[in-house]
Amino acid sequence: MAKTAFDYEKSFKRLEEIAALLEGGSLPLEQSLKLFEEGAGLAAQLQKSLAAAEQKLTTLRLPEENEAANDT
Repeated sequence: MAKTAFDYEKSFKRLEEIAALLEGGSLPLEQSLKLFEEGAGLAAQLQKSLAAAEQKLTTLRLPEENEAANDT
């Protein structure tokens, strides 16, 4: 089975939906636990995605920073 690409915006929106449902406090315990687990997984994926983006930006900036340091 092919792995689908991670969609940051869609995942973030789903996490917001889960938070709103849990904050409502009207869900049965079992459903709340399932949503909490889903939200925790999404939060971990989102954090991993942000860390990868930050690393990529850092890598892209390194050549520019090295050139600027050599020019001084």
